[in-house]
Amino acid sequence: MRWLKKREIVIYYLIQRKFKDNKFNIGEVFDLLSPYFSKKVIKSSFSYLVKIGLIIKLNKMEYRAISFDEYFNEISLKYLKRRLTLRHKTQ
Repeated sequence: MRWLKKREIVIYYLIQRKFKDNKFNIGEVFDLLSPYFSKKVIKSSFSYLVKIGLIIKLNKMEYRAISFDEYFNEISLKYLKRRLTLRHKTQ
C-alpha cells in the first residue's frame, strides 16, 4: 500500500467533513469536489479511497466514509497479526 497523496487526503477530508457518518452517493461527491478538482481526479481518487477502505461501498449507489481512527485500527490490527506470524516463523 502506498502513502496517500495530498489531494487524496484533502478529498477524504472534505467528504468526511461534509457527510460524517451519513450515507452519500457519487453525485453528491462530484457536486462537492467539482469546484476544486477535475472529474478524472475525483473519480480516480474516490476509487482509490474505496479500494483502501477509507470509504465503504454500501450498495451500488451509496457510500459511507469511515473515521481515520476506525481505518487505522483496522490496518494496524492486520499489520500486527501479520508481524506476529512472521516473527514466530523466524524464531
